[in-house]
Amino acid sequence: MRARVLCSIAALTMMVTTCGCKKSEAATAESRELFVNACARCHGQDGAGGLPLYAGGPSPRNFRDHAFQQSVTDEQLKTTIRSGKGTGMPPFGATFDEGQLAALVMQIRSFDPERK
Repeated sequence: MRARVLCSIAALTMMVTTCGCKKSEAATAESRELFVNACARCHGQDGAGGLPLYAGGPSPRNFRDHAFQQSVTDEQLKTTIRSGKGTGMPPFGATFDEGQLAALVMQIRSFDPERK
Protein backbone atom coordinates (compact mmCIF):
# COMPACT_ATOMS: atom_id res chain seq x y z
CA MET A 1 0.00 0.00 0.00
CA ARG A 2 2.75 2.47 1.00
CA ALA A 3 4.70 1.72 -2.19
CA ARG A 4 1.60 2.39 -4.28
CA VAL A 5 1.07 5.74 -2.55
CA LEU A 6 4.71 6.71 -3.08
CA CYS A 7 4.48 5.74 -6.76
CA SER A 8 1.31 7.80 -7.13
CA ILE A 9 2.97 10.81 -5.52
CA ALA A 10 6.01 10.41 -7.78
CA ALA A 11 3.80 10.15 -10.86
CA LEU A 12 1.78 13.20 -9.85
CA THR A 13 4.94 15.20 -9.18
CA MET A 14 6.30 14.26 -12.58
CA MET A 15 3.04 15.25 -14.28
CA VAL A 16 2.93 18.61 -12.52
CA THR A 17 6.55 19.47 -13.25
CA THR A 18 6.54 18.32 -16.86
CA CYS A 19 3.13 19.41 -18.10
CA GLY A 20 3.08 22.78 -19.79
CA CYS A 21 -0.47 23.56 -18.72
CA LYS A 22 -0.39 25.45 -15.41
CA LYS A 23 2.03 26.29 -12.64
CA SER A 24 1.73 24.03 -9.67
CA GLU A 25 0.80 25.58 -6.35
CA ALA A 26 4.04 24.21 -4.88
CA ALA A 27 6.14 25.99 -7.51
CA THR A 28 4.25 29.23 -6.91
CA ALA A 29 4.76 28.95 -3.16
CA GLU A 30 8.46 28.19 -3.66
CA SER A 31 8.92 31.15 -5.99
CA ARG A 32 7.22 33.51 -3.54
CA GLU A 33 9.25 32.20 -0.62
CA LEU A 34 12.55 32.50 -2.50
CA PHE A 35 11.72 36.03 -3.61
CA VAL A 36 10.67 37.12 -0.12
CA ASN A 37 13.80 35.66 1.46
CA ALA A 38 16.35 36.80 -1.12
CA CYS A 39 14.93 39.73 -3.09
CA ALA A 40 12.12 41.53 -1.25
CA ARG A 41 14.49 43.35 1.10
CA CYS A 42 15.49 45.56 -1.84
CA HIS A 43 12.81 45.01 -4.48
CA GLY A 44 9.85 45.05 -2.08
CA GLN A 45 7.38 42.24 -1.36
CA ASP A 46 5.27 43.46 -4.27
CA GLY A 47 8.25 43.79 -6.64
CA ALA A 48 7.82 47.56 -7.02
CA GLY A 49 11.42 48.37 -6.12
CA GLY A 50 12.37 50.67 -3.35
CA LEU A 51 14.63 53.40 -2.15
CA PRO A 52 18.35 53.38 -2.91
CA LEU A 53 20.40 51.44 -0.37
CA TYR A 54 22.79 54.39 0.01
CA ALA A 55 22.74 58.11 -0.77
CA GLY A 56 23.08 58.68 -4.49
CA GLY A 57 22.81 54.96 -5.25
CA PRO A 58 20.47 53.42 -7.79
CA SER A 59 16.95 52.41 -6.84
CA PRO A 60 16.29 48.67 -6.92
CA ARG A 61 14.53 47.55 -10.12
CA ASN A 62 10.75 47.89 -10.27
CA PHE A 63 9.53 44.54 -11.57
CA ARG A 64 6.03 45.99 -12.02
CA ASP A 65 7.32 47.99 -14.99
CA HIS A 66 5.87 46.32 -18.09
CA ALA A 67 8.47 47.93 -20.37
CA PHE A 68 11.25 46.38 -18.28
CA GLN A 69 9.52 42.98 -18.32
CA GLN A 70 9.36 43.15 -22.12
CA SER A 71 12.99 44.23 -22.44
CA VAL A 72 14.66 41.23 -20.77
CA THR A 73 14.69 37.51 -21.37
CA ASP A 74 14.44 34.88 -18.67
CA GLU A 75 18.10 34.03 -19.27
CA GLN A 76 19.10 37.68 -18.77
CA LEU A 77 17.24 37.71 -15.45
CA LYS A 78 19.05 34.54 -14.37
CA THR A 79 22.41 36.03 -15.37
CA THR A 80 21.72 39.18 -13.35
CA ILE A 81 20.73 37.12 -10.30
CA ARG A 82 23.92 35.06 -10.63
CA SER A 83 26.34 37.90 -11.48
CA GLY A 84 24.69 40.94 -9.90
CA LYS A 85 25.02 44.43 -11.30
CA GLY A 86 27.91 46.72 -10.59
CA THR A 87 25.47 49.46 -9.62
CA GLY A 88 24.20 47.95 -6.39
CA MET A 89 22.82 44.44 -6.77
CA PRO A 90 25.19 41.87 -5.31
CA PRO A 91 25.95 38.62 -7.15
CA PHE A 92 24.23 35.55 -5.80
CA GLY A 93 26.58 33.23 -7.74
CA ALA A 94 25.94 29.62 -6.82
CA THR A 95 23.41 30.48 -4.09
CA PHE A 96 20.56 29.14 -6.22
CA ASP A 97 20.34 26.01 -8.34
CA GLU A 98 18.71 26.04 -11.79
CA GLY A 99 15.28 25.14 -10.39
CA GLN A 100 15.43 27.95 -7.86
CA LEU A 101 16.58 30.42 -10.53
CA ALA A 102 13.62 29.38 -12.69
CA ALA A 103 11.29 29.86 -9.69
CA LEU A 104 12.71 33.35 -9.04
CA VAL A 105 12.25 34.28 -12.69
CA MET A 106 8.67 32.98 -12.55
CA GLN A 107 8.04 35.20 -9.51
CA ILE A 108 9.62 38.24 -11.17
CA ARG A 109 7.45 37.66 -14.24
CA SER A 110 4.35 37.43 -12.05
CA PHE A 111 4.78 41.11 -11.12
CA ASP A 112 4.18 42.26 -14.72
CA PRO A 113 0.84 44.12 -14.60
CA GLU A 114 0.14 43.25 -18.25
CA ARG A 115 1.08 39.58 -17.97
CA LYS A 116 -1.21 37.24 -19.82
